[in-house]
Amino acid sequence: MTFNLLVEPWIPVLRTNGRPARVGVREALTTAGAIRQIAASNPMDNVALLRFLLAVLMWCKPRLSDEERTQLDVAKGVPEEWLAERLGGASTPCEEFNLLGDGNRFFQDRSTPNNARPIGDLLVEFPTETKIARFRHVRDTQYGFCPACSALGVVRFCAFANAYGGGRYTSALNGPTPAYVISHRPTLVGTLLLHWPMNNPVKRSPPWLCADPPSESDLDLPTAFAWRSRRIWLNDPDADGDCAYCGHRSTLIRQLAFTGAWKPPFETKGQEKRFWEKDPHLIVVEKDREAPAEETAADDSDDAPHRDAKSSERRRTRTTLGFPSPGSRVAAHSRFWRRALRARIGHASGKNADDATAVIVAGPAANKGLYQDASEVRLPRLSNDDGTAASIDALAKAVDALSAVLKCSTRNPERQHPEHKAALDSLAPSLELGFREDTQALLIPSFSIDHATERLLPVVNTVLRATSAGSPLRRREGEARAREALNRVLHSVAAASGSPAKYQNEPSAGEQRAREHKRTRATESRRTNA
Repeated sequence: MTFNLLVEPWIPVLRTNGRPARVGVREALTTAGAIRQIAASNPMDNVALLRFLLAVLMWCKPRLSDEERTQLDVAKGVPEEWLAERLGGASTPCEEFNLLGDGNRFFQDRSTPNNARPIGDLLVEFPTETKIARFRHVRDTQYGFCPACSALGVVRFCAFANAYGGGRYTSALNGPTPAYVISHRPTLVGTLLLHWPMNNPVKRSPPWLCADPPSESDLDLPTAFAWRSRRIWLNDPDADGDCAYCGHRSTLIRQLAFTGAWKPPFETKGQEKRFWEKDPHLIVVEKDREAPAEETAADDSDDAPHRDAKSSERRRTRTTLGFPSPGSRVAAHSRFWRRALRARIGHASGKNADDATAVIVAGPAANKGLYQDASEVRLPRLSNDDGTAASIDALAKAVDALSAVLKCSTRNPERQHPEHKAALDSLAPSLELGFREDTQALLIPSFSIDHATERLLPVVNTVLRATSAGSPLRRREGEARAREALNRVLHSVAAASGSPAKYQNEPSAGEQRAREHKRTRATESRRTNA
């Protein structure tokens, strides 16, 4: 049994007719016009598989002319002649893509130390003896994965691999917890074209053909997209059974051997985080020195050099954006979309934003690099302009100032008032959802004081009603002080963002309704008196 990944069905997809299916690499490329998207159950697989297909494409055809790009835009898929030289014919596929068998194996190394690990190590969803959720590890030698699901796990390591294991393991190229932004079009061929560079210099053999790590000067896109984070060897499959991941009846692989593999070929200093800035899907942000630790991306563990007293002075100002850990405050999870959207504006992948129909951010949610969840966020499809960027920045400053506004409502603003923070956390999801809906509908092309007041003032009043002690008069006094403080903050934010006056002075929708209601009541009163 060889299970060649070019022809065997293993990539989960959703066809344009709405039917799910599994396809091989060749079918995924040649019929990409009839496939809507890669549709794995884990968001990390959708990112890793798309990057892997792009690596195969760029290896097969490093350069794409304007005429060929136009041809592919209306084609049913990638032409066979573009693939034949590298991938072989449909009946004689390239043997380097054999997942199993006695010859060379796809992404595997026979010299891998034989440490006999359970196959569940390939997929973070399966608890094993080295993972936190280990209540199922007593069955480690009993369950198995089919070759198709095993291939998913092997390719997932190309984009996502944590660095835990006492120094034995290495993270992926951009650290253990990167969040990747992927733009989509209505079909897979359109999505591939969206991310396929016009001129891609291939500097070395792709990772599935070469086990030697690249130097920094040899690092190219195919190598980055198919990075070898692990040395792997899959044990030969044994008896048939039901796959523990997909449930299909198949010959099962129950054990593997694996350890760390390539390390990033560039140096870091102090607390700098390793990542490849030329990666077109990576979200790179300015490092916020005052951001809570729970909202910063995890360090590389074994990849992180030792930290000294001077490390803060030479700390890199740019880092990668990662999803909050599952145990972070609910407010951190709620506002992640805003941080990701702000980072995406002006990003390398944003240059084709107008051609995309959807923008997805996906990656692992981890506790100190130990994967505990996989997350996916759909971002509003906005044009790449400075006005939107300034609006998102101003919005972030206004929301972050709510704690200070609430302190101003009290007679002892020097206290911490943890009850305010807890109440704001509970209201964060609905607040962020409202702003997100407004952004999606393009209602805030520039920061508006009236619009922000309409969204934020009810939140402030709700927190005060829930936390204020004393008489109703004291609560009304606190609400008045908070309203005044919020107005000062919003005017300061608007002035810093350079928002046009017309947006600042226009009445909000709520004010318009209130004025209309007041006029209606006045008219009815005059009629009654008459």
